Amino acid sequence: MTNGLDDAIPRRTLAALLVACVATLAACGNSGSAGSQVVAAVGSDEITETQVNHALEHQAVRPDQVDGASRKAVSGLVEQTIVLQKARDLKLDRDERVVQNIEAAKRELIVGAYLNRIADGAAKPTDKEIQGYYDDNPELFSKRRVYSFQELAIETSPAQSKEVEAQLTQLKSAAEIAAYLKDKQIPTRGKQSTLTAENIPLALLKRVSVLAPGQGLIVSNDGGLRILLLNGFQDAPMTVDQSRSMITAFLVAQGRRQAIQKELASLHASARIAYFGKYADMAASAPAGAASTTGVPVASAGAASAQQR
Repeated sequence: MTNGLDDAIPRRTLAALLVACVATLAACGNSGSAGSQVVAAVGSDEITETQVNHALEHQAVRPDQVDGASRKAVSGLVEQTIVLQKARDLKLDRDERVVQNIEAAKRELIVGAYLNRIADGAAKPTDKEIQGYYDDNPELFSKRRVYSFQELAIETSPAQSKEVEAQLTQLKSAAEIAAYLKDKQIPTRGKQSTLTAENIPLALLKRVSVLAPGQGLIVSNDGGLRILLLNGFQDAPMTVDQSRSMITAFLVAQGRRQAIQKELASLHASARIAYFGKYADMAASAPAGAASTTGVPVASAGAASAQQR
């Protein structure tokens, strides 16, 4: 069943409204709950302090901004409730596509809550682990530098990239590179940049750290190639104490990712997964350890009973 809703509202706005409505529907179901002060009402639907606090949860609000932000949140909840009431009058909360989108949003929220709980249980890095990461990555810390580059972004098709890269690696200087690109009429964009070590991807940093001024390297990019010519660098080492907060943040994030990956692997290993129809071949690529099977859709209970009789 369709009602022109998707045509009337842009997709991003509709998606945001649907997610908001999930929260509002739940909140409206608990209007006036004990212990939560009612701050506004739209008809019979009450808006509570709990809802306002929830709206402010993910905002970086300074103490002197709380009153203004709270008032803005109340206004937003009032407007949201007005729209929700009209949508209910039109029975949009029963529209098949709306119901499916709400259920999908609920699934994502519940899955996210579970994975966050797993991530929050990850062990915090020890002093030994922090020291180990510091020692293993001198380019980031003890031998940290600030690099100055001449960057050239080269626009090539995927088919051209390998040939162009092979030719460029044979050239000895920036002048030779410029002459080659001009001769081949290859579009380029150039700029000067200054980057600290921590702002360069680690795999690339390890290649950059061994360059001498005047040398360069080529990096594959979506839509072409990127040439980094090193103009020079300045040493800017950091001690382990200066690096501690940065390393801790990285190791905490890494630990959270690993905890989630470990849990997902465990869940896959114990789950019974089956693929059907045109998706049956996905069983062959299922994660190792998953009890994945290929089969045909199971008959309904009624059909199964009839067969048994």
